[in-house]
Amino acid sequence: MTTLGFHYFPDDLHYRASDLQTWLPELKALDARSLTVVCPVTRAVPEDFIRALVQAGIEPVIHVPVVPIRRILPEDVAPVFQSYARWGVKTVALFSEPNVRGAWAAAEWAKPALVDRFLDLLVPILQAEADAELQPVFPALRAGGDYWDTAFLEAALAGISHRNPGSWVKQLVFAVNLWTFNRPLSWGQGGLKRWPEAKPYLTPPGTQDQQGFHLVDWYDPIIAARLGEPRPFVCLAGGPRLGDQTDKSFPVIDEVRHDTCTREIVQAISNQALLPNLQNVNFWLMTAPEASPFSREAWYRTDGSLLPAVETLKNRLQVRNKVAKAAGATAPPAPDSAKPIRHYLLMPAFEWGISEWHWNVAADFVKTFRPACGFSPDEAAHAQRVTIIGNEQGVSRDVEAMLRLAGCAVERVAGKDGQETAALLKAMAEASPRQPGSGPARPAQGG
Repeated sequence: MTTLGFHYFPDDLHYRASDLQTWLPELKALDARSLTVVCPVTRAVPEDFIRALVQAGIEPVIHVPVVPIRRILPEDVAPVFQSYARWGVKTVALFSEPNVRGAWAAAEWAKPALVDRFLDLLVPILQAEADAELQPVFPALRAGGDYWDTAFLEAALAGISHRNPGSWVKQLVFAVNLWTFNRPLSWGQGGLKRWPEAKPYLTPPGTQDQQGFHLVDWYDPIIAARLGEPRPFVCLAGGPRLGDQTDKSFPVIDEVRHDTCTREIVQAISNQALLPNLQNVNFWLMTAPEASPFSREAWYRTDGSLLPAVETLKNRLQVRNKVAKAAGATAPPAPDSAKPIRHYLLMPAFEWGISEWHWNVAADFVKTFRPACGFSPDEAAHAQRVTIIGNEQGVSRDVEAMLRLAGCAVERVAGKDGQETAALLKAMAEASPRQPGSGPARPAQGG
């Protein structure tokens, strides 16, 4: 399942013990499960910093930008790779956006056969990563870019296959930057299959392209076709960036839109609405020095102020822990892509007992959709889809949030009064055919 994380500082100067004391508690409070850290080619992020992250259950994602792009000898980086592997690192991504003019020296960009020349530099590094028992990582491309990214990816994968690669190609993962820009989160969802009119360097009016959060929807079929199977994606940075107005058709990203977009990403992950081979989304940017050109985009500012999205993620964890504690558990049910229950109807339970009225008004809905029926949030968390009947007096908003965090697709049917709730349930039943092969309605265990 996709996890949430952060891109740490935009530089390589904040790996002291005091930095750990400041930021590790915040990462835990945000429930971060991965952290992108930047370092130079031949100097590793300190061992103590890496091991502290690993011990806290936070996966380090090492990014070595190497700008301008140049030859790195495998023997020069092999000792660093081996050290990272011993410390618990899995992912080290060298290079950054090779499909962009600014990533290269001007003379190198102007030479012919750019992709082949890049592979001459990259393939020995991928082999060295595999030899050190790290994941070989294809670097992140810029969406669009000066050399159109999907065309660059196609050419690079074709070039790799022509070089008779070793067994490392079966381990290859792909780094990505999943920017939303200032477009809707759904922009480009479904990839080329859904938007067949999109062409390199040309996105006709009324269509969408890969320049949005759903970039991997466009890359995944290219990779599967070339390598014979989908491969994992590792996000180095992504999400909304404060002040972004890449697309003049949409409003600028202010703090409100930043928070809204963050909530939508969290919800998409909770509902398992993203590709299953997307391993993480690392939000840009946790923090930055005041003098940094990126300081305005930081979630944590040097003046002590925070973007609203900080509280959004902290509240998410607090709700989950509150619900787990109320249920007598140490954690909420783990999200599970193979949930055994197709559909669960979660009925309200009150201090005085069970409402017969709710059973009666749900009758047509149950006959049509044939869900498992019961009163247990813990059991509902094992369902792919959960329908909640009634308002928060019967099933609280905390329970609803817990179910979403557990990966359930949740809908609540609640009108302004009982009569409207009954009408909504009846309309849903009349609008949908009986679910084929679903079997008879049954109470869940303990229901």
